[in-house]
Amino acid sequence: MSPLRRFAHLCTLPAWLLTVGAIFFGPALGLAEEPPEEVVLVTLHARQFDPPVIILHTGRKTHLVLRNEDAELHAFVPRELFIGVSVNVGGNGAPEFGESGFRKVIIPSGGRADIRFVPELAGEYQFLCDMPGHEMRGTIRVE
Repeated sequence: MSPLRRFAHLCTLPAWLLTVGAIFFGPALGLAEEPPEEVVLVTLHARQFDPPVIILHTGRKTHLVLRNEDAELHAFVPRELFIGVSVNVGGNGAPEFGESGFRKVIIPSGGRADIRFVPELAGEYQFLCDMPGHEMRGTIRVE
């Protein structure tokens, strides 16, 4: 049978057969869409994190944007959130990594750090700026 005749034959299949195929194979064998990346902006100004409490969601791709609006260096030092978690750090900050993974990022005046990851464990995680004399603290709550 020629390709043209095969195509014409397929076009005459009963509607119930096409419906059965759609039930078993889905609309177009497409993949399920993932939820969009969650973007969270944290500004560092007047020696404080704004907002001081960040809420993230377990299992969701997250893009944490840290923007330093002060005239001095600041650091973002998460306590335990990133232990054993795959992290991608971008921007013009200076990241530090240790044995357990991502430790902190130092962000210059007017600079930013982009941290992409997927939070894996629910809980509350503290973060701070460890520059001398800075009393900046905050909390990341993963739900």
